[in-house]
Amino acid sequence: MQSSTFTDLFALIQALAGVETFTQAESIKVIALANRRLYEAYNASQSWTRYIVVGEERDVANQVVPFAETSLDTISDFLRIHRTKPFLNLSSVEYEFYVDQDGAHFLSPSDNSATSVFVTYKKIWDGPFDVSSTNVPLEFYYFAAHATYADFLRMDGQLDKAIAEEQVAQSYLTSELQKAESQRNNNITVRRISTHGSRQSR
Repeated sequence: MQSSTFTDLFALIQALAGVETFTQAESIKVIALANRRLYEAYNASQSWTRYIVVGEERDVANQVVPFAETSLDTISDFLRIHRTKPFLNLSSVEYEFYVDQDGAHFLSPSDNSATSVFVTYKKIWDGPFDVSSTNVPLEFYYFAAHATYADFLRMDGQLDKAIAEEQVAQSYLTSELQKAESQRNNNITVRRISTHGSRQSR
């Protein structure tokens, strides 16, 4: 997985806008808009390769998996919870769960004494980014640049150009989403078909 710098992203937005430099006020707005668009891209899929963690063992307290655990990534979105390591040769019981501010409360039909479970989740966003950031996801880079430029055009009242630029941005995002989909992360690790067989204790 490749990353770029926020400085390079900012420079590309300037190039698209056809200016050598933004004013200080414009720079502040562009940085805020770029972060909004990077966060939009992050939220566009649960299965971005750099953010998904599959079947990680997590400690449990009173059938609750907390969002944070020492030395592990903080959880943004709980996707699936299994009794044992999932997606190996043997099947693993999958728990139903609900989420509140404490974490994921999983429902165990046969055993409420588990001390750990295996969680598939999405890591938290690593923004907001600033000019010192060197970890801007490359898969979001061109979408964020063109989408931020579209926002800049809207600020300037150039609505027709903004609409056209927004379409360019969306084409970049769609292309990256298709890559994530083709890796089957979305089909295998995120989606779940609920049937009698998948709900029973075994």
